[in-house]
Amino acid sequence: MSESTFQQSYLQQPLLETADWLYQSSERLAQQLNYAALALMHTITSGGKVLCAGEGEAAWLAQQAAAWLVRGAGRERPPLSALALTPPVGPSQASLAQQVRALGHPGDVWLAFSLERDDPDLLAATEAAAELDLTLVIFTGEAARTLGPQLRDTDVWVPLPGTRESTLFAIAWLALEGLCAAVDTHLLGEAA
Repeated sequence: MSESTFQQSYLQQPLLETADWLYQSSERLAQQLNYAALALMHTITSGGKVLCAGEGEAAWLAQQAAAWLVRGAGRERPPLSALALTPPVGPSQASLAQQVRALGHPGDVWLAFSLERDDPDLLAATEAAAELDLTLVIFTGEAARTLGPQLRDTDVWVPLPGTRESTLFAIAWLALEGLCAAVDTHLLGEAA
């Protein structure tokens, strides 16, 4: 086997694994994304807002979620009320939990992203969101070991297939794009 063939095979493997995860879980993932879109729509049309958060690379997913909800996912529409909370980088900054307590109100949505790491600030913020009676919409790995225990019957869990952080991130990105497109479709109807 040539070095080029080995490299191509080695590079294809993570792509094929991710495609396989998506294929196997697409029906369940689509169903949970629909429930998540309905939860967001209920909150937004009732005058509430969506608070988005994550830690590490997942904080970037939260920022993208808030940006897409505010400006739309490709179709022109009025901005929606969404805000990405910023994980603290130093002791003088407010924790995610403090930000939730300051900004969250009953009926708002807590849209959290976890790549199945030990995220103590995200966990504390999720607990605060539940205490304030925010609807939890949680994107996490299928193990849901960090945020899963916080989920109630009225919350939405979007289980991301895969075990590696990079796979969870990639699938969360695709799922988030689908969620925002679904919100736009609920608001605007099918694209022409």
